[in-house]
Amino acid sequence: MELIMLRYVFAVSLLTFFLTPAVSASAQANGVIEIPVWVYDQGRFVDDLAPEDFEIYENGVLQNTASLRLIKQQSAVREVNTGPASPGLRRNFYLLYQTTDWDPTLGEAISYLFRSLVLPGDTMTLVTPMAPYSLAPDALTRKSKAALSKEMQQILRKDIQRGGGDYRNTIRDLRRIVGAIGGYQQSMESDVESDAVGSSFGLEMQLDRYKQGLMKIDNIRLLDQSKLTDFAEALKKLPGRTFVFFFYQREFRPEISPQAMAALMDMYQDTPNIRGDLQDLFQYYRRDSILDAGLIKRAFADACLTFSFIFMNKESRYMSGANMREQSEDVFPLFSGIARATGGVAYNSQNAAASFKTAAGASKEYYLLSYDSSNPDKDGGFRQIEVKIKDRNYQISSRAGYYAR
Repeated sequence: MELIMLRYVFAVSLLTFFLTPAVSASAQANGVIEIPVWVYDQGRFVDDLAPEDFEIYENGVLQNTASLRLIKQQSAVREVNTGPASPGLRRNFYLLYQTTDWDPTLGEAISYLFRSLVLPGDTMTLVTPMAPYSLAPDALTRKSKAALSKEMQQILRKDIQRGGGDYRNTIRDLRRIVGAIGGYQQSMESDVESDAVGSSFGLEMQLDRYKQGLMKIDNIRLLDQSKLTDFAEALKKLPGRTFVFFFYQREFRPEISPQAMAALMDMYQDTPNIRGDLQDLFQYYRRDSILDAGLIKRAFADACLTFSFIFMNKESRYMSGANMREQSEDVFPLFSGIARATGGVAYNSQNAAASFKTAAGASKEYYLLSYDSSNPDKDGGFRQIEVKIKDRNYQISSRAGYYAR
């Protein structure tokens, strides 16, 4: 096997393993700040800019651009005002998956990765819903890219099918329970006992099972702030340039429809314990985010990596008496924000391969700028970076800032 399973701590299949990479030169060592920058004009990468075309602001203060490198894949094809030491340009590719269903376009994305991106010297890590795997250092010299691509796709498909099984089973259970609960409403309204009621353990039991299922779903897809920031800090230490691609599948949760809920509340108005259980459901339906999105985005920007988010859209299945509620409403804003803070992109797409191909273009060509901060104090505060192009209306993306440490 050319993919080596890494030592990791698995929890909710989301960026939870610990890395022990060799420490690289910091992206802000000795007061020199490095900024990967992408400049586009109507979708075309602009590759003829000079240092004097850029304006770099740190906390609103204009800085002097010290150097410029135009990077294409692993090489600096043009360098201006650079010192004797060239930066590490090895690329580290991380593909992360929070998906419960296999989609053929995921395989197509991996095929494109090997066909058009990965070169000898690059590293690649695959994080499935089951485990992280790392491409063996000499894999590209011992096996063809086609063979490695096929092996990785097989691992990914198997792990998604295994890792998503518990989630899919829980969703199916919730759908059945919601249908059974709806059966009580229909039975009470028609005075005819439905099959759903006859096969149930009673409405109170069904409501308890339903609440347990909702809690299980939340635990499965829990976002852990400390693990996210630890992940960014670990990647900061990797030598070279790191490109992270996070594939996330849209989620829906079966909820009792407002009409059914109102009818049940009315039917059981003289049964306090059932009315109380029904009222308790509202706190399970409401999801209050406890994440500090700003802190997480600053951690990823400080790591000087490029994060792209591919949100895999899918339609919900219709179910009588139930609402299939969007459950990933807190995910898209967070990870889209991380993408913007690192110079990456975010896509809402039904074709993972097409979105990945576009997002992966960031690893093929970019500018690497550097400047000496006019503020030498290492106060530990986060300093915002803004990059502009003089007298041009170009689209620019770059990291949002760094911690002065």
